[in-house]
Amino acid sequence: MAGKALEGKVALITGSSRGIGLATAHELARRGARIVLNGRGGERLDNALKSLESQGAEVIAAPADVTDPDACRAMIDKAVDTFGRFDILVNNAGLSMRANLEDLDAATCKKILDINIHGCVYPTLFAIPQLKQNKGSVVFTSSIAGLIGLPTASLYCAAKTGLRGFADSLRCELAPAGVHVGVVFVGFTENDPEKTVEGAGGQAVSPDRPGYMSQKEVAHAFADLIQHRRRQVALTPVGKFAKFAAWLSPEFVEKTIIFSRRTNLSEKLGIR
Repeated sequence: MAGKALEGKVALITGSSRGIGLATAHELARRGARIVLNGRGGERLDNALKSLESQGAEVIAAPADVTDPDACRAMIDKAVDTFGRFDILVNNAGLSMRANLEDLDAATCKKILDINIHGCVYPTLFAIPQLKQNKGSVVFTSSIAGLIGLPTASLYCAAKTGLRGFADSLRCELAPAGVHVGVVFVGFTENDPEKTVEGAGGQAVSPDRPGYMSQKEVAHAFADLIQHRRRQVALTPVGKFAKFAAWLSPEFVEKTIIFSRRTNLSEKLGIR
């Protein structure tokens, strides 16, 4: 039965106090997994915990800044100490941007790269012993930005493309031990009303783009990839097209985006 396909597994989802992360936590719990929620703490994480508990899930919260290696080690230790094992790591915490590189300061550049790169490396590093022991899964939330270069998203693209390479390398290292490594290239997805991204000058701004998939649909894709131990999946028609186009002709994609910027077509497509 699909609803119990992950019975007894322990899954930690970083950045799961809201959005795709929280939706994925709910879907994995529905399939039988015991859940470790993560966020920086506070009311939002508490509310996420209560929402899982109200559905009858076995769940704990492990507040941690994923850019802090000591906090990440403690987060993994808490999962193992509580449930006695650890099977699934979903590296979901991230921070997007909407600004030309020249309009960012150095501190904002570091923040974007730290969260999107180190925020995946550190949890993975400390989870590896358990993942090898239990032949578990580590999954990365990537994006269309990990397939093609997008204007006003340079550092985000760099990070998400880097995660693809990171995942490919890990797969070569960990597959002999039975560890599954997967990547989900998320397309334009509905956002929580309060979600913001980094804008010019490091100011928080609205993502201001259309959502072609619901968070629940994206969560279902994550759970399917984990359950069936798939290598990768690209979501939404735009994401699937981007993956194919990037494989077929990167130069064509680049020229199309440049043309859209010059003609303001990007605004109609939600690419800024």
